[in-house]
Amino acid sequence: MFGKKPPQNLPPQPPRLKAADVAKIQGGGLVQLIITDVQPLAFYLFLNEIYVPQDMVESFSLSIEAPASTALGGVVRATLARFVDTVAGQRQLQRTELFPCTIEVIALGRRLSMTALQPDSLDGLWLSLGLRPDGTSAELQGLASLRILIMEGFVDAKLTWNDGEVEEIFPAEDVLGI
Repeated sequence: MFGKKPPQNLPPQPPRLKAADVAKIQGGGLVQLIITDVQPLAFYLFLNEIYVPQDMVESFSLSIEAPASTALGGVVRATLARFVDTVAGQRQLQRTELFPCTIEVIALGRRLSMTALQPDSLDGLWLSLGLRPDGTSAELQGLASLRILIMEGFVDAKLTWNDGEVEEIFPAEDVLGI
C-alpha cells in the first residue's frame, strides 16, 4: 500500500485515475447542514461547498416515508426554500428540490446522512445515523418515516419506526439544555 511496489508478475493494470478526479462530488451533489445552536437557532448550510447564509433560508424540510396507501412508492423529498435577490434588487422566495444528492445533518453531537439517487423512490436510498470512532455509522432498518423541518428559530426532527414508535432525534433535554 504505502511505498510497496506491486509484484512483477501481475497483468497490466488500466491507467490509474487521478486522485483529484476521483475525489470530485458527482451527481446531484452534497448538502451539508451544521446546526451549532438551537436556542437561538444558528446553522450553516452548504450546497456543493457554497455557503447559503442563514438569513437567506426560509426553511429546510426533509421527508422520507416508507410505501403506504397514500404513497405507493414511498416519499423521498428534500426541499430548500430560500430567498434570492432579483435583478430589481428585491428578495424572492425560491424552492429547490435537493434530491438526488447526499444530505448530511450535524447537530447536538448527532449526525444523520441521507443519500437518494432519485426523488420519491426508495431505490438507491441510504440512511445512516451517528458516527463511530472507526468512521462507520448505523444503517437504519425498520424505518417508517424520517422528517426534518428547520424554519426560523425552529428545529424538529422525528423518526418513526415500523412499530409506530416515534423518536425525537434532537431530544428536548439536548435542545433546551435540561
